[in-house]
Amino acid sequence: MAEIKFGTDGWRAKIADGFTYENLAKVTDAFALYTLKEAKKPVVAVGYDNRFMSENYAFFTAQRLAGYGFKVKLFDKAVHTPLVSWSVRNFKMDAGIMITSSHNPYTYNGFKIKNRYGAGLSGAETARVEKLIGKRPAVKKGKFEMVNYDAHYIQAVKNLIDISAIKKSGMKIVLDCMYGSGAGYMEAALDGYKKLTVINNSRDPLFGGINPEPIKQNLLKLCETVKKLKADIGIAIDGDGDRMALVNEKGEFITSHKVLVFMLLHHVKYRKINFNFVKTISGTFLVNKLAKEYGIKLTETPVGFKYIGEKMIEDKTVIGGEESGGVGFGYFLPERDGIFGNLTILEFLAKEGKRIGKVLEGLDKKYGEYRYDRVDVTFDEKKRKSILAKADALEKTGRIAGKKIVSVSRLDGIKYILGDNEWILFRFSGTEPLLRIYSEGPTDKAVQANLKFGLKITK
Repeated sequence: MAEIKFGTDGWRAKIADGFTYENLAKVTDAFALYTLKEAKKPVVAVGYDNRFMSENYAFFTAQRLAGYGFKVKLFDKAVHTPLVSWSVRNFKMDAGIMITSSHNPYTYNGFKIKNRYGAGLSGAETARVEKLIGKRPAVKKGKFEMVNYDAHYIQAVKNLIDISAIKKSGMKIVLDCMYGSGAGYMEAALDGYKKLTVINNSRDPLFGGINPEPIKQNLLKLCETVKKLKADIGIAIDGDGDRMALVNEKGEFITSHKVLVFMLLHHVKYRKINFNFVKTISGTFLVNKLAKEYGIKLTETPVGFKYIGEKMIEDKTVIGGEESGGVGFGYFLPERDGIFGNLTILEFLAKEGKRIGKVLEGLDKKYGEYRYDRVDVTFDEKKRKSILAKADALEKTGRIAGKKIVSVSRLDGIKYILGDNEWILFRFSGTEPLLRIYSEGPTDKAVQANLKFGLKITK
């Protein structure tokens, strides 16, 4: 049986291989022991997504926790992960569990843990849970009840988003739910806005034959629909609703780096609040330039929203995001939220009175172009050390793709800075057997040259 190992965001494994009821019981027991050390009479929320048997796994988890004296709030239907986090924080629960494997292939499922703030566990907290695997708490009578907090969540969102501005803009929107559990929330928040078209909003455990990750190759239908309907914008959420993505009026995918830029500008120009910004090491350098211009404190973290979440717990004024499409707002929730994030972008564009294309045209003109791409390479675990050694050895050569290495960061993986708006990052995924190679540069040609050069170390 596969080893139980936690990754960047909880425990994930292939269904009927590593993700079995036997292993789920062990992880649930470890979570129970960990939580009982923090609270004598724990109250926890348990949610689940649209994946195969997620509702069964959630019921099993809730029932098992109730047998250890827990008071469990089990959602009465599939929900998006942010709702679990928001419920834990809003109703002052001790923790939350979400049965989901997020953007992973349909063959996977997972077990995400949220702390009492609604954020993901830190690396140290996760390690403590892992050490408890194989141990079991004492049996004690508890209970669980079915709950539905949709209306509470939607009202909280509407209290912070200028819905009327979005409606008055008259923008034509296409939303891709990617067959995930985030379906229904955007429609409810926009109060039945007639210029909103929703696609892929039914349950399909196979996710239409693609991974429910909101990246370019998985959003072809969204791009086509935007062009067909002549919409102003396309928006997407991933399989469990905590990540987001954008498509412009031409049906072209917009990288999440631009999303971070829009978020920063929106809070400077229209929210007009004091805030700090946090991004991961794989984020665009344009954010650095804007933060410096507007006097905003900027912090860089390793990849993984849990690191950003930690900053938000410390400081509610923090806004932050990551390259994979996760964006969060400390004043709302120290966790990613694809619904809140997309609505914030719609509010920004409504107040700008412009489409994405015009906004980006202005940014390129003022700051220069920032282009980005990433390649993921499956690798043999036996070659991990040799690949890492090759990436590390590039520093001694002093150059990458003919460009001088200006500096190096080893905050997470190995990042070579090649200029004010150019870099390449080598990093192993924390959830899958993948080497990720990221690059940003002044042109698409420069980015592709960097990536082509980087791929050589995998040979």
